[in-house]
Amino acid sequence: MNLTSKRCFRRRGFALIEAAIALLIVALGLLTVGATFLKLSRSEDLARQTGEATRLVQERIETMRSYTRITDAGGVVSWNGLASGTDTITGNVDYTRSWTLGGSSGDTMRPLVVAVSWVDRSNEAQSVSMSTVISRIDPADVGSLGFPLPANTTLKRPKNRSLNIPVPSSDLGNGESAFRFPNTNSAAVFSNETGYVVRLCSLAAGVSTITLSDLGACSNTNAYILAGFIAVDAGSTFPAGLSINANGIIGDEATTCSVSAAIELSNNPSIAGYRYYLCVISVATSGATWSGTTLVAAPALSAGSDVLICRFQFPAASGISSNQRNVQPYVGVAESLDNQNYLITGNASCPTINNLSTTQHQRCISGNANRTVDCPPT
Repeated sequence: MNLTSKRCFRRRGFALIEAAIALLIVALGLLTVGATFLKLSRSEDLARQTGEATRLVQERIETMRSYTRITDAGGVVSWNGLASGTDTITGNVDYTRSWTLGGSSGDTMRPLVVAVSWVDRSNEAQSVSMSTVISRIDPADVGSLGFPLPANTTLKRPKNRSLNIPVPSSDLGNGESAFRFPNTNSAAVFSNETGYVVRLCSLAAGVSTITLSDLGACSNTNAYILAGFIAVDAGSTFPAGLSINANGIIGDEATTCSVSAAIELSNNPSIAGYRYYLCVISVATSGATWSGTTLVAAPALSAGSDVLICRFQFPAASGISSNQRNVQPYVGVAESLDNQNYLITGNASCPTINNLSTTQHQRCISGNANRTVDCPPT
């Protein structure tokens, strides 16, 4: 082989090596690009799954917050019915969702942890979890925001309990409050959450701030309250022995009414020109109804005084029943009623106060043929 042939052979040999190296580089580049695309695809899939898992966590939190009652009843979602649990949701993967609710139904706030776990397409375990707090707020309070209170009064929850509980009531520290009937040794015990009367108890004499140990013999009851204020206009005075006559209430087991000084919220002085009345209306079973009419009563109303008893009857509004508006007679009431207010006036007709008209409820005028019926004694 001559020198020229040897040189050609060497050049052909080097060309093959260069081609092989080039192919190797291209192959490595393709493998890298393929691995990158695969990693991007997996990341996109994991991001989509994480987003769906986060949505499932938030969905469960909102479901736990959407209870419609405090107590269990008729299959509705209630605060007392909230509990830990698990479920499975099938999508592009199978998600296992679990939620753990701490505390007990007697707490005002309960911690909640919701977690969603799944296995991605790389067979790796993944999970998303969130922690929050569920607050016990009676859903009925939301509806009461629409109640047409006089003079656009701001709605508040005195002492962080139901609005139906009289302000002077003593908190017993067990989720209940007690109200002493004026001039008696008996008390009504309220549930702080529902505002309903759950017990009637005897009470030791001379007790002002009631504690659990002050309560004597108690009897359980299913009872609503009917409450409000009685005002007197300028130039008139409260009749002696002022009371509420509830003989017109039907469908109840028993009714006990009291009239006491109206108490101002900030420092508890009595408010001149106002009285607060409270009737406890017991019914046979929870959810039973009562109907009828109540009257302002006193010995002086049956003789010797010329007054009108006017009631504040709120205007009709969407979502507000006639009973809540103080339209009487009450019909089929299955709730506690507050802001059922009256005015004693010496005027010839019922006046308009703060742009709110009043309606004649009783006519206690000398010579009125129905005086003894409309204006009964105590």
